[in-house]
Amino acid sequence: MSGITREYCQSYILTAGECNAQGIMPVTLFGARVIEVATFHANELGVGYDRLIADGLAWVLSRLSIEMYRSPKVNERYTLRTWIEGFNRHFSERDFEMTDSRGEVIGHARSIWMAINIKERCGADLAMLEPLRASVSDRVCPIEKMPRLTPVSGDGVQESVYRFRYCDCDFNRHVNTLRYMELLLNQWDMDFFDSHVVRRFDIAFMHEAKFGEEALVRVLPVADGCVYLAEICGDEGCYSRGRIQFVDYHYEMK
Repeated sequence: MSGITREYCQSYILTAGECNAQGIMPVTLFGARVIEVATFHANELGVGYDRLIADGLAWVLSRLSIEMYRSPKVNERYTLRTWIEGFNRHFSERDFEMTDSRGEVIGHARSIWMAINIKERCGADLAMLEPLRASVSDRVCPIEKMPRLTPVSGDGVQESVYRFRYCDCDFNRHVNTLRYMELLLNQWDMDFFDSHVVRRFDIAFMHEAKFGEEALVRVLPVADGCVYLAEICGDEGCYSRGRIQFVDYHYEMK
């Protein structure tokens, strides 16, 4: 593959409609941009949706780790850069760096992607994309890889129940990746987010939920309440498991 693009950049402006109630970028939007920019880069490399769907396959996000050092504010311009850290027959490791208009790094993300057989809904062999190895970058992502995410149990577990609805589902007719992140974050109230902001968000997607299924959301505080373990489970098993770290934040009412 000649002239291959090992890194891909996309710039954005944070609109008011994209901000959270504190007037800054929500971590879920970072997640959405990760998926979007990864898609753009894959298309440019010739390994995007059209290439995989021809063989009955599709990319799915398996794991995502986000660290935000500072959240962009409304009308602020930011740029997301992505590159491939590693690739094998089963997974593709893709990293991200977010910078502001001055070039200051304000966030990083690590992600693991796999291809699934659309009909069988099982993992597929990526051997057909072997030329993708040529796009692997030696650029370093400074944040730690995702730690082992353990089941949520024990004293102090907070539980809530949610039934997935129409707007939770994507074009594959399964629950949208970002809905799991949103569902976890909805376990805290407005006052909490007025005084806390997400520093790191780890989430592993383990099983696909469908329309109408009921989910049990469990959250457990650890590490002096700054870190929470979380999971979303259903009758078919655990849909996703996460770990969320918060830091202090002061929201000033406009």
